[in-house]
Amino acid sequence: MTVTDKDRYTLLSKAIRIANSATLSYQLRLKSLAKFLATSFSCQSVTIYISDDSRRYLSSAVSSISISKSYSCRLPFGKGIAGRCAAARSPLLEPASECHSMEIAKGTEQFFYAHPIQDERSIYGVVTLGSATDYSPSGQDLDLFQNLLEVIAGIIHRIGISAASHRRINNLTILSELGALLNRSASLDSLVPIVLDTCQRQTGSCCTVFRLVGEDGVPTLRQHRVSHSARKNLAILLGIEDLCSAKVRHSGISLLISDLVSDEDLPLSYVCVPLKFENRVHGTMTFFGKGFNSGEDQNFTEEDRDLFESMALLVSNAIAGATNYQQVLRLSQDNNHKLKELALLYRLSNTMLSTIRLNKLMHLILSALTCGPNPLFERAMLFLINERAGVMQGMLGVSTKTTGLSKPLLDDDSDIALTSRWDITEKEMLLQQNSEFSSEVRGTRLELNKAKNMSSRAVLERRLVHVPDASREKHVDQDFVKRFGISSFAATPLLAKEKVLGVIVVDNPDSSRLSTVEELRFLELCTNQAGMAIENSLLYSQIEDANRRLRDAQERLIHGERLATIGEMAAGIAHELKSPLVSIGGFARRLQRKLHKGSEESGYVSTIVGEVDRLEKMLSDILSFSKKSNLCYSVCSMQEIVEEALSVVLPPFEESRITIMRNFPRKVLSFLGDGQQIKQVFINLFTNALEAMQGGAGEIKITATSGRHAGHDAVIVKVADTGGGIPLSALNNIFNPFYTTKESGTGLGIPIVNRIVTNHGGKVQVNNYPGVGVEFTVILPVEPPPPVMHS
Repeated sequence: MTVTDKDRYTLLSKAIRIANSATLSYQLRLKSLAKFLATSFSCQSVTIYISDDSRRYLSSAVSSISISKSYSCRLPFGKGIAGRCAAARSPLLEPASECHSMEIAKGTEQFFYAHPIQDERSIYGVVTLGSATDYSPSGQDLDLFQNLLEVIAGIIHRIGISAASHRRINNLTILSELGALLNRSASLDSLVPIVLDTCQRQTGSCCTVFRLVGEDGVPTLRQHRVSHSARKNLAILLGIEDLCSAKVRHSGISLLISDLVSDEDLPLSYVCVPLKFENRVHGTMTFFGKGFNSGEDQNFTEEDRDLFESMALLVSNAIAGATNYQQVLRLSQDNNHKLKELALLYRLSNTMLSTIRLNKLMHLILSALTCGPNPLFERAMLFLINERAGVMQGMLGVSTKTTGLSKPLLDDDSDIALTSRWDITEKEMLLQQNSEFSSEVRGTRLELNKAKNMSSRAVLERRLVHVPDASREKHVDQDFVKRFGISSFAATPLLAKEKVLGVIVVDNPDSSRLSTVEELRFLELCTNQAGMAIENSLLYSQIEDANRRLRDAQERLIHGERLATIGEMAAGIAHELKSPLVSIGGFARRLQRKLHKGSEESGYVSTIVGEVDRLEKMLSDILSFSKKSNLCYSVCSMQEIVEEALSVVLPPFEESRITIMRNFPRKVLSFLGDGQQIKQVFINLFTNALEAMQGGAGEIKITATSGRHAGHDAVIVKVADTGGGIPLSALNNIFNPFYTTKESGTGLGIPIVNRIVTNHGGKVQVNNYPGVGVEFTVILPVEPPPPVMHS
């Protein structure tokens, strides 16, 4: 057509009015301009194709012949008439047969003239004119056409600005919504589903994969959300995610892949962004398929990547916050648990240190392990070591049913609870001791061999031993396991003063619950405290024994000093009395010989002679006991000494009809000693037995044998009578000088025996049988002990 200046002005004016119409949308303005061009240039169809942001596709079109405002297409640059025009950025005139399937045509066109819509920097799209002839604008028509294209380019540019603004607003909305959702969630478990659901919904991706790697307190996980349209290819998408995630984690840089070529119906594009916090990559987020769900599969753009990176930044901060929160919460819980544990241990220590009775201490230890509404263990057994027998002997068993303590809840952190102590009454201890479970424990012995039972390993290796499954453990006493129905147990040694006293075995038969690491650690702490308490108890007992021995030694020393004083005084008196008594005795015997027997005067003199003899014997005993005796050692035969002593007392034995029973070995029992003094020992013992059997018809049994004393060879002689025994009230005093229950005794017979035997390095033992008799045992070493050197 030929365009005059007036027509040109009119057409441009109308086109500008359409382009600037406030009542029409940008798409309707383009559609109106397409119709305006078709009318102005007498074309059968006019189509305006708009390029995408990547300038690789013509992504939408507006036509004068279409009903809709616009429609989406995906016409690559270089394909079809419009695509080749866009790629060449120059006008084309092609026959209609060169059209691409995505190009719009009325069907009656024979030729299409395509002209790029562009400026010096970029191409915005392509306009095609369809006509029945090979028409292409030229001259003034071309000038007018290019002026109209500038108007169209302005509209397309404004469409791009509007779309970019809309996308930015949408992206900010997405980030705002995501940030608000992330701020509501404190735990990582609830955070991940929120991230996946929000990303899947807001980004329009067909598959979103969220991955975390286990570092710096962040758990290892991979979760995804996938739409129905992409579910059939999920395995392939996850395989792609494996590769791209590893690459992004290594580089720390996001990855954008476009135009993915595959035989499968896969999304065209995907983006993988790192989850970074403080320059450390903790995971990745991968987005597949922009527009894939709606059938308009597109490439992700750089703008999309920027959005995903911003989302990843929010998610990374939220993950770091959630991780820190979890760590702080876990630390707080651990500290709270440790505080309660220490408080419980403090109370337990106070309780254990409140008593020095070893038996009560054992009851308290086992009760503390099994008491309360939530006991540490359901049963506790105590075994003590018998080194001589090589076994561990069961001593006590306590269960939740027999525990006597009422342990308060661990949540009670008051000062009163911390300073209070548990206690157990004698009645409760008796109930525990007599319970069926405790009786079963007392009847159990475990061999002290770590190859046969794990409890022995705890003792021999001095460490806690935990057996989570007793049925699979080879080194377990199967009889012990079956007897108590044990499925799992722990054994910890009881140590006091670096010595293992025994072992505590704990288990949970009712709940079959495995003991936790914290419970086992507390068991070790508890037994350590118990060991210190036991050590204190043993030390206290030792101190009590030492004090008792000191008191006994002090009493013996005082008693010895008193006896020494009495002895010195008695020796002096005896010496002064003996001379007059000798004179009195001599004159009395002379008178007795001169007087006629049977006379009254002869009876008086006989009485004087008898009393003088008794007093002389008493004084001789006193002088013999008080003076220091010197031992004359020689090789002696015990059989001969006993026979010589018997010969001295034989006449009165026969008069009293007392039977003498001898039990001597054929071998001579020889020893080094003072024969005369040892003879005196047996004379005193025989005389003492004779006086005890004054009723007559008694029996004295003498047994001689060899043996050991203080680690050395010894000769042992037992003298037993049937004199009715020693009164219990007098038994503890028979070795005390001058103590006697007889009217005519001096109380020195047995003390002299004890003194002589002690001087020989031996000892005298007494076995009293009230109502039957008494047995004295004389033990003498074969060789005398070495003399004690005094400085």
